[in-house]
Amino acid sequence: MNTPEEFDKTKSSFSVVTSLVKQSVQRDEGWKEFYKEEMDKITDGEFKTDIYNILQIEKEAEEASFKGDYEVACNKIQTLIDTFISDENEKGWYLQLLARYKYWISKTESNKIQKSAFQSNLQLLKPKDGINYKKIEYINENRIKRIREWIQNHNTYDELSLSVDDTLNNFSFGVEAEKFEAALAKIGSLLGFVSQRPDKEFRKGPDNLWCGVDNKYFMFECKSEVDDSREEVNKNEAGQMNTHCGWFESEYGTSVQVKKVLIIPTKNVSYYANFTHDVVIMRKGKLRSFKNNIKSFIKEFRPYKINDISDEKLQSFLSTHKLTIDDLQNEYTEAYFKKK
Repeated sequence: MNTPEEFDKTKSSFSVVTSLVKQSVQRDEGWKEFYKEEMDKITDGEFKTDIYNILQIEKEAEEASFKGDYEVACNKIQTLIDTFISDENEKGWYLQLLARYKYWISKTESNKIQKSAFQSNLQLLKPKDGINYKKIEYINENRIKRIREWIQNHNTYDELSLSVDDTLNNFSFGVEAEKFEAALAKIGSLLGFVSQRPDKEFRKGPDNLWCGVDNKYFMFECKSEVDDSREEVNKNEAGQMNTHCGWFESEYGTSVQVKKVLIIPTKNVSYYANFTHDVVIMRKGKLRSFKNNIKSFIKEFRPYKINDISDEKLQSFLSTHKLTIDDLQNEYTEAYFKKK
């Protein structure tokens, strides 16, 4: 029986699949043996015995709501949260359900609960009165420690490599804005920063903000969906960047060191547009170089167990692949050109 590693790589994918189907249908002895071996490797997964109780409480809460017993509905959902829910995203979902029931009792309290729901799960409905921006504070922690912790979230090198490849694939021009900006946030965490998406999380500010290393900040405005053939940064894009630079100063002051980066395919700024702050550009070539260096950095971990790598070795990987703070400030951006 051919295992996937033994297939002739010169054959088409279709012929490989056809061969597998024939072996299965014809009850090939090698196939049956391979199937048995693989099935024997499967262990019983953990069964979540709470699911019945959760669904039952949800049902009872909805029935109480239907009857107009909103206090009962609220109490049941609160009990469900307190007893069974630990995951933050899931907690947010049930808090939003609680807010829906509470609305018929107190609109003010309902909005407070919805704020908590939104802070637990940013994919939920934004509360009516909005939310306050929470600044990223400088954390005097070792950057190497945070990188190590991020890598340790992956069980194997292959899992780590696949995760990073997926992130870097989404960090490409032409990718929709949501995926691109989420990828950039993950890259910030990978590189040891506290990474935030103010525009998505608080509906104001830049697309991405990194902090946590040497009290330096990196602010990013992303234009991943701009056509490659675009010749210039237009007035609206420059204005948006200016607004977000002003937002940063209002939240963090003017004495903080911040690199303001506009990620866009062109470095030419329209005659009708102006930047009010020091802004630099990341175009396709610089972005590609950044991605390649991250990929090469991750490849260094293949022969090692993460706990066996010294801080000095990890730092040397960062230096070798141009991912130090100085490199991030100087290697991957360029000055814009103002058209006259």
